[in-house]
Amino acid sequence: MEGNLIKLSEEFLQELWEEIEEMGMSVKDLRRCIQCGRCAATCPMALAGLDYFIKKIVHASILGLKEIFLEDSSIWGCQSCNRCVEICPMDIKPYELILALRRMCMRNYAMPSSTIDSLRNYYEKGHSVITAGYEERRRKLGLPEVPPTVLSNEEMRKKFQEVIKQTALAEVAPFPLD
Repeated sequence: MEGNLIKLSEEFLQELWEEIEEMGMSVKDLRRCIQCGRCAATCPMALAGLDYFIKKIVHASILGLKEIFLEDSSIWGCQSCNRCVEICPMDIKPYELILALRRMCMRNYAMPSSTIDSLRNYYEKGHSVITAGYEERRRKLGLPEVPPTVLSNEEMRKKFQEVIKQTALAEVAPFPLD
């Protein structure tokens, strides 16, 4: 008779705890979550009807359910609005947990392909999202075709890339930072 087994991973828990502590949290903070649902009630992704629930992510993190994060792309749906952090009555900082989980998943190459494209764009052009035809739309609005960011300043773009090479992205990037 087959049953559903929950596979807990001590290795995953240790790796996650280290990531959480790097974000300035403690594992004790995470365990204070009372699963009240305030984070999910204010999350724009959950409100939009997407399968993204910070409650599930916090609970799975506490239990050490590594497969959830490697197989489910929910953590990549976070829009970084920080509403969950502002509303959490237990001050567990759900957004910092999301960032720690993303870094851990990147080390396991468990991320949507759009994330790789966004990271590559961010490194190469200073913007994570570059939409086709942006130059024409900017021109129609009376703006310079290329925004006054690192995208239009080669010297600053190179400096930006050097800074990026000093961050955690250099360690986990799924493409060469050259």
